[in-house]
Amino acid sequence: MFLNVSAIHGPNRYFVEGAKEDSVETQRAALRYVDEALGPLFEAMRKRARPAYCLAFSDHGTAYGEDGYQGHRLAHDVVWTVPYREFLV
Repeated sequence: MFLNVSAIHGPNRYFVEGAKEDSVETQRAALRYVDEALGPLFEAMRKRARPAYCLAFSDHGTAYGEDGYQGHRLAHDVVWTVPYREFLV
């Protein structure tokens, strides 16, 4: 199973009602949304007769003030880092 978790990629302000721009708060809300959806998906995968090898990736990061930077079109470690996990479900 290949999972590309793109909800944290901007714009993610839609995950917080009334938010006008992306922020740490809206990114966290996007992550909570994803976390809620992954539980049922993984539970369904566990019910299969055979385990599934899962590769889970997220989008590259976004700077929210780290070292004075904002956004994700710049050269900074928080932007270049792509969260990744692999596991059996």
